[in-house]
Amino acid sequence: MKNLVIAIAVVSVLALGTLAFAHGTGGWGGGYMMGPGYGGHMTGPGYGGHMMGRGAPTIGIDRRFLDETTDLRKEIHEKRFEYFEARRNPGTTTETLTTLEREIGELQEKLYAKAPRSAKGGFGGYGNCF
Repeated sequence: MKNLVIAIAVVSVLALGTLAFAHGTGGWGGGYMMGPGYGGHMTGPGYGGHMMGRGAPTIGIDRRFLDETTDLRKEIHEKRFEYFEARRNPGTTTETLTTLEREIGELQEKLYAKAPRSAKGGFGGYGNCF
């Protein structure tokens, strides 16, 4: 009986240690609860510009980018809606879905080409939003 209690205690300690190790130091998944950039009080690389204390220089660039791409972003939104409605319809052919996917990709490439670049050469403050 005494050996059974000791065995259960050892297994419990090992299980708790494993859970604590898997939990990590920064919350679930080691600080990447929703992917890189969402940990550390919303100051990771996924958030940029104004949310990282560097807002003043980039706010004008961000606003200008959004103003210049209003129609393109609206077109992407409408094309995505059309795509998901087509996916929902059982009579839609795979060719139709492939065409819509290609069109969405082309629109996104146009949007990426217009996105402002940061000093490091990446997209300035937009993460993976598009």
